[in-house]
Amino acid sequence: MISRRRFLAIAAAGACIAPSTAEAQTVWRGHAFGSEISIALSQGIETQRQRALGAALDTIRRMENLFSLYDPTSALSRLNRNGRLRMPPEFARLFAQCHAIHALTHGLFDPTVQPLFATLKADEGLESGEMKALIKQSVGWRHIQRTSQDIFFGRPGMAMTLNGIAQGFSTDRVTETLAAHGFTEATVNIGEYRCGDSTTRIAITNDGGRSLHSFDLRSGAVATSSTTGFTFANGRGHILSPTHGSTEPVWRTLSVVADNAALADGLSTALCLADDESLAETLLQKGTIRLAVLERTTGEVLVLGG
Repeated sequence: MISRRRFLAIAAAGACIAPSTAEAQTVWRGHAFGSEISIALSQGIETQRQRALGAALDTIRRMENLFSLYDPTSALSRLNRNGRLRMPPEFARLFAQCHAIHALTHGLFDPTVQPLFATLKADEGLESGEMKALIKQSVGWRHIQRTSQDIFFGRPGMAMTLNGIAQGFSTDRVTETLAAHGFTEATVNIGEYRCGDSTTRIAITNDGGRSLHSFDLRSGAVATSSTTGFTFANGRGHILSPTHGSTEPVWRTLSVVADNAALADGLSTALCLADDESLAETLLQKGTIRLAVLERTTGEVLVLGG
């Protein structure tokens, strides 16, 4: 079973998580969404920290119950199984962010590619003659329909994956939970990093351990996607185009810094499918993102913004 769709290549430089303050920290580590996660708190007394961590863990469990692709009882699994879902408020909130990122990336970000992933995984990466028909029939964000309370599929055979954004969204929700308990300087890693009012040194590496860039992050988030995080038997990567399925990637690793983790997560996923750096440059010019670090499959590294 594949528990996560992306490879995360971000670590706080010099330590697992290292806010610049010299205060004692409480660092909790665990697992969620198929990856190692951590929360660092440097404010408050120990009892306050434990209370805040308890609320954060409740939030993480709630996010998994909503968005896990591999839990058959999750809200997402019920949507994929039944083709319709009465949306909990946080599902509706994430749906709105998916819609916005789909528009920002001119359709590159599209959670409806799940039928393509399932087919390629079953066929060991071999693209059969049915792939084009599957793309035409069962893929396309425009076929997702919703009312004020429900979301439903407008075509047969449709399914969604939120693996390209759910970890970032969950990182944001945990950050909000901690802030509500007074912890505004927390550093949260739920697959993506989000830093509060304290500064954290972030180092970006690729899956081979090569250092790509380092920078200080404050009141923002960073997400990394890698086309080599999971590959099919034919060697092709797992980040799929909604119009072409499996493609030969231009980028090996792509990192985005933005105001929130859901935005950084979704955009880093989508930009892996871009033919060049022009979309990243446009997002920088508009102020949508703060920084982009792009590693070509040839090894060249581009650092845009910052």
